[in-house]
Amino acid sequence: MNLTTNANCPVCSAQMQFSWETQDIPYFGEAMLISGVCECGFRHSDTILLTQKEPARNTLAVQTLEDLNARVIRSSSGTIRVPELGVDIEPGYASDSYVSNVEGVLERIEEIVCFATSQARAADNQESTKRGEEILEKIAAARKGEFPLTFIIEDPLGNSAIASEKAVVTPLTDEEIARLQTGIMLLEV
Repeated sequence: MNLTTNANCPVCSAQMQFSWETQDIPYFGEAMLISGVCECGFRHSDTILLTQKEPARNTLAVQTLEDLNARVIRSSSGTIRVPELGVDIEPGYASDSYVSNVEGVLERIEEIVCFATSQARAADNQESTKRGEEILEKIAAARKGEFPLTFIIEDPLGNSAIASEKAVVTPLTDEEIARLQTGIMLLEV
């Protein structure tokens, strides 16, 4: 399905055109792709998954350099956890879906921790600076295969996964599902 709509730009209020297109995306299933560009330069794009699978937890023990290459499929409703780093990445209203690998996700985490650590350093917050530096050291060691990690993705809509023979997939309980963020508005009919 292809559809075009018009709406006012949230930046300059000019009319802008939006394209709506459904596609079958590997690992994610059927999705609605929405994009629009305004003459003022404002851009908007979104991907809305139209399928829902069984709620699941994917767990991968990252112990070798090869494990860093495991494909990661994270939907906008997926929560990523790396307990050894003390990192939980929960979806918010602007969460993106993406396909990467474990190392790519570690790079994303590294960028955020670098930024937070520099902010803590600028604010002379020694405790937060030290904590950030410790996380960065662990990420560097993990990327060399010298620090084992547990990589977990929990998704109440079941659209996230770790594509690896070593990944363990388990169903989520109703209690676990209730504690997870989805990053999107869900309507129950």
